Amino acid sequence: MAFDCICIDFKNTHSKKNIKSIKEKFPYAIIIPFINSYFDIINAEIKRSRTEFLWVLTSIIDYRNFDFNFIPEQHEQYQIHTWSLPRQKEGDTFLVPTTYQKSNLKYLRDYKDINYHQINSLIYENDLIEQRYTLKNNIDDLIKETLPNTSYIKYSEGSTADIFYPSYWEDLKLYINGTTFYIPATALKQITTQIYDYSRLLRLEENNKKDCFDICFISNNEPFAEKNYEILEKHIQKNNLKNRVYRIKNINGRTTAYKKAAQESQTNYFYAVFAKSVVVDNFLFNYTVDRGKNKRHYIFHSLLEELDLEYGTFNINLYHKDLCLNTPDENILDFTLSSQHEVVPTIASKALLTPDKYTAWKNGFREVSKLIYWNKQKPTVENTFRINKWLNTDNEWLRTGSHDGKKFVEDIHFDYNELIKTYTWDFCRETFKSLYPNETLY
Repeated sequence: MAFDCICIDFKNTHSKKNIKSIKEKFPYAIIIPFINSYFDIINAEIKRSRTEFLWVLTSIIDYRNFDFNFIPEQHEQYQIHTWSLPRQKEGDTFLVPTTYQKSNLKYLRDYKDINYHQINSLIYENDLIEQRYTLKNNIDDLIKETLPNTSYIKYSEGSTADIFYPSYWEDLKLYINGTTFYIPATALKQITTQIYDYSRLLRLEENNKKDCFDICFISNNEPFAEKNYEILEKHIQKNNLKNRVYRIKNINGRTTAYKKAAQESQTNYFYAVFAKSVVVDNFLFNYTVDRGKNKRHYIFHSLLEELDLEYGTFNINLYHKDLCLNTPDENILDFTLSSQHEVVPTIASKALLTPDKYTAWKNGFREVSKLIYWNKQKPTVENTFRINKWLNTDNEWLRTGSHDGKKFVEDIHFDYNELIKTYTWDFCRETFKSLYPNETLY
């Protein structure tokens, strides 16, 4: 106890009581606020120490049962001693030799000789701010009020019994433990759309959870809809999937149908399986949504065999329920892309592009009209490649629709207000009938 002592005050709930206990043993202890890290504090305070060692204590620990009579052995005189509980490595209690000041370190843990003592007698105040979240609004619901920089928020999806001790040795990290995030208050002002906006991350454990969201099969009088719905049902039965399935059929209007699916679904996300999307055998509707990102739609790849392409069109989507319900009813070109979205490069389905002449024509017409428009706004090699594939496909009606889509966009001089008409089923039907009056359509 003959060594100098500093106590770092975290302004925690029992800070005054713990500091009082320290003062009883070290009346001369200097109380300082936590700033940045233990590394910075030790670098500053070791220079002022008048004894061979310096005790560095914190207000988050009740030291009444701690043995301050510890004296390092001769061979330990150059070591940093740190005490922690068995379930944490880096502690919050140090005995630092004054020879430390000769070190030129970037990180405290890089000191040449650290002696880690694990004991059970430390009584911590695990002063975490607990907050729950759901996938309805997981990032937007994160606490916004101003908190002391030393505070940590335990941001969890459900009740967890785990006890966590953040490290204050260096910069304050954000810890990811499965679906639970331990977030330093200093990170809150940086997090806007995702946890990963804060750069100092440490993942303790991966999220191994498989999500089970509802499935909505959406159809609109397509002659092949029943067959593809049966394929979906057999796929679910064969793989013993627990996802609930809803039929959304014969709803007038594309947006209305999507919103009806969102209303029927009982989960925060739901899979939209369209009549022309045939699920592949290895897609098990168990995609795990990243809790570290804000709400968004997830776009899976579809295999377009006629074009020898795979990308996120005529595909299965994982929609966020609230984003669907809040999508504008009018003036949109693509329902999915009109909200925050992310592409998942996993093939979930095969696209039924050419079951009949009209479907093939409509698929080519609508897809190419969008691709041509987007490529005009922001040309990319990928879009140019896809356009050429559509325009040169071997299937006659797929190719015809593609060229008609290209001509339509050019004839309207890339006018967005005219282009969004292609979003409606009625406009596509009327255009096909006007161009090919002798052909049948549903």
